[in-house]
Amino acid sequence: MCDLNVKIEQLRDLLNGGVKRAVIIPHISPDGDAMGSCGALSLLLDKLGIQNQILICDSVPEYLQFLPKARTVVSNRVDPELCESYMMAADVLFMMDHNNPDREGELQLLNEAFMGKKVMIDHHLEPSSVDITISEPGSPATCMLLYKVIKAIWGKEIISADMANALYAGINTDTGNFNHAASDPELYRTVADLLEQGLDRDYVYANIYQVSSLDKLRLTGNVILNDLQIHPDYPIAVIPVSLNELEHFHYKDGDLEGVVNIPLSIAAVKVSVLITERKDKVKISMRSKGDIPVNVWCEKYFNGGGHKNASGGKLEVSFAEAIELVNGTVREFFEELNN
Repeated sequence: MCDLNVKIEQLRDLLNGGVKRAVIIPHISPDGDAMGSCGALSLLLDKLGIQNQILICDSVPEYLQFLPKARTVVSNRVDPELCESYMMAADVLFMMDHNNPDREGELQLLNEAFMGKKVMIDHHLEPSSVDITISEPGSPATCMLLYKVIKAIWGKEIISADMANALYAGINTDTGNFNHAASDPELYRTVADLLEQGLDRDYVYANIYQVSSLDKLRLTGNVILNDLQIHPDYPIAVIPVSLNELEHFHYKDGDLEGVVNIPLSIAAVKVSVLITERKDKVKISMRSKGDIPVNVWCEKYFNGGGHKNASGGKLEVSFAEAIELVNGTVREFFEELNN
């Protein structure tokens, strides 16, 4: 905590030292915590009179388009020259909800060439070293950590209703609607503070969980009915989803959000793995119950990591090879776990 307070003071000094322009970058394929923290920070910088722009490697999923600043992000895949111009003009680069520039996709090169100050605000393990690293791996969400930073420097009174909605969206989604990493009493004190600052919980919930398209519902039904497999010897469910299936159901980013959690409703299932084939890679998403550390599994075999109960990774192999690797390492993972 002492080190965290020192880093927060360093950020205070930096922002009081004449910063005029900033860029804010989430991780590739941003989720609610990434976009919520970026949006809340952008609104804060607006209040401080600091010009700022959120830059993104790819795109904001449709279900997160309601978040503040989500519709004004600049995508590097759409306009790389504009992204570069914002980076070159900025004094500060904020890395939000990721622990390493390699989580930024094509923006990594611009990050590495950036000559200004770099600030990381993140809750993942093993953060890379930048000018100011505000890291708290025990925090349920980057948005909760950002709230702590804001409160420490400016007081919670600076938080507007829009900022509260953005922060809550990240906290809600990264805890699976308060179903994992949600045992810290401070988490609920934070939500209470956000409610006092104007959080519209029903609005956020409705936009995240009640905006499904018919294609999304049919895709979900199809993968649960036809793709879900329960391992005969271990308490694990595997859901392999092919690119053909995604295209058949007109997949949009975010359409599989939450699907990996569904098998955990089965009493006998302790781990759920979603294997999704994309054009250039295979994406792995894992969720678990209790003390089963799926982040260890992701780090060892799937070029990823994350949290104990919610992790992910990616593989540049064929879809069939990815399925084989997951199934082929189940026994080793559980045996190491038992030992």
